[in-house]
Amino acid sequence: MKKYILVIVLFLLIILTTGCKKKIYGKWKAIDTDIEYYYIFNKDKTCSYEMKVARLDCTYEEKNEKQIIISYDGSAKDNTFEYKFEKNTLIIKDTNGKKYKFIKEK
Repeated sequence: MKKYILVIVLFLLIILTTGCKKKIYGKWKAIDTDIEYYYIFNKDKTCSYEMKVARLDCTYEEKNEKQIIISYDGSAKDNTFEYKFEKNTLIIKDTNGKKYKFIKEK
């Protein structure tokens, strides 16, 4: 009986630690700003930064579930940002420590 309980507990722990990971892909709208813009992260690691008047295509790579490296088309330099999720908000912090908040669009 103890074996079965142990197996169930281990199974639940695995589900809780792997099944609850939030995914960065999707369309994220900037909040707490006067300018309307979006980041769109696709499952194939392509992305775009979009405003009403312009769009910049990019690719991204996630590191350690804490960092994201974004390579904008036409730029020789990659940009590394820290990111985290707080409830339904994505928070991206630049190298200067400035935080940008986004909510996921449906």
